Parts: sequence; C-alpha cells; structure tokens
Amino acid sequence: MNDSAKQIGPLAGDPKLDSIDFRHLTAFQEVYQEKNYASAGHGIFGNRKSIVRMMQNLERSFDCILFTEGLRGELVPSAFAERLFNDLRFLNAARHRMKDHIGGIHENGRVLHVGSSAAVFRTLEFRTLFRQLQSLDGIRACYTPIDSADAGKALVSGHCDLFVGCWSGKGSRFVTREAGEVSYRLYQRGAKITANETGENITVKACVVSLYNKLPVLPPVPGGHRSWETLGESQWLYWLNHPEECLEGTLILGPEVQIDPEWWHAVESQPVTPVSQTLHVSFLRQHAYEFLPALVEKIRNKTLL
Repeated sequence: MNDSAKQIGPLAGDPKLDSIDFRHLTAFQEVYQEKNYASAGHGIFGNRKSIVRMMQNLERSFDCILFTEGLRGELVPSAFAERLFNDLRFLNAARHRMKDHIGGIHENGRVLHVGSSAAVFRTLEFRTLFRQLQSLDGIRACYTPIDSADAGKALVSGHCDLFVGCWSGKGSRFVTREAGEVSYRLYQRGAKITANETGENITVKACVVSLYNKLPVLPPVPGGHRSWETLGESQWLYWLNHPEECLEGTLILGPEVQIDPEWWHAVESQPVTPVSQTLHVSFLRQHAYEFLPALVEKIRNKTLL
C-alpha cells in the first residue's frame, strides 16, 4: 500500500483506540511542533529512538502515515497529522480545565448549590442553615434563587444540588427530609399600632403569607376581621421591598424576617400558639455527590456543627 492510500485509510474506518497511549499523543505534539525527532525528545525527556517508536505505534493504531521527511531532513506532517494536532488542542484545553477544576476542589471544596425561593431566603431559619453549610470543611455553599414551582426541574438539571423550602419532591427520584420550621410573626405596616377613639386597634386588613401555596395552622383573626386573606410570596416580598405600597395599618402574619422599623412594626401580642411552617430539604437521589445523604441527615437532626 502506498503512502497516499495509507493517508486515506483512516477515513474508511474507526482508529484502534484501545491501542493508543496518551503519552504517545503528547510525543506526537512535540514532534509536530519541533519538526524533528531528536528535538522533540528534549521536551519530554526521551531520545530519538524512543520518539520514532512512539510515532510508529501511532501510525499502526491509526493506519496512517503521520510524518514524511522533507528535502532538508525536516519532518512534514501529513493531512491526517494536521487534523489530529488540531483535535488534540481542544482535548488539551479540556484536560487543563479539568485539572484546574480538581485543583479548585482540593483547595476550596466542592461547590454545593443551595436553592430556595426568594421568600424562604429572607427567613432567619434559612439564613442560619446557610451559614452553617458555609462553615463546613470540604464544600463551598453557594446560593441559587429558584422558584418553588421550578424546584424539581432545577434539581434534575443540576441547576441546584439542594433545595430548601416548603416544596417536597414526589416520586422515587427525589429524597426529601424535614429541615426545620419557619417561625411566623405578626407584623403591622406602620411604626406602631394606632387606636381609634374606642381604643380598638386600627387595621385595614389581616393577611397571612403562603409559602409555595401552603398555609400554616392559623390562629384566630385579630382586629375583628372575619377571615385571613392569603398573601402570596411575590406580594409579600414586594411589600417588604416597597413598604410605601402597602396600606398603613395592614396586619401580616408572615415568616420571621428582618424588617425596616421605619415602615414595619412587630406586634408584641403574638398568637398564643406559635405559628410555623415546615421546611424541607430535597436532593436528587442519583446525585453524583456521595456525601449528600449524610449531609441531609445532619440537617434533619440539627447536627451540622
């Protein structure tokens, strides 16, 4: 078989990948750049004879000539060698990225993306849990905002590793455990509770915040109102961020969060029975992180620290 036929040969079938040594591919890149067997050996601490043998092994594996000698003794790469060198550039770039990634893991720990809805993120319970995760050795906790309705998709896609909230995964692909309780407090829009001429508290309406469309066990409605009005997460957050849009005197039974005392007042006469909502932590059962089950059990048993 002549040289031109050998060069066309690999296009007709797959190379014998099992017989390829990656050290030989490294030597091939040195030979391609140096255009000389002896010079290529200096870069990888080899001699001319060993480099030639490596190139011959690659030619047998690919069934293709890699280099021919030019008029002045320099090595001329074949068309296949040109293509192989370009492909190896992308392989090397991926290898260096993986090396840097592994080095970052050893130095900083594995990144753990913790997701929750924006409303749950504002709660004291989530902040406490997240600080505990950040203090653990071997992982680097990062927050990822995830709407509760998209929690399942985020876990499956890998957008987050743990989801904390009132959402609980259904089906065998998710593992869900209790992560604690979100305490509710009674807030009133305004610096303090005002009263009318009869001494009764002035309230516009009484609202209760639902997390993922779930309500806690509700106490009696204050202020003579007939029933609680349900307040969604988005509206609750909007009023926290834009309190001027909420009517003064409005009572809100919501998760305990940090409030602006210029606009909100925590009512001292809280319900006799504490009001709370159960938080769950969920993860994908087939997740690549082998430490997640044990970590979630520590969260459930409150033994992170």
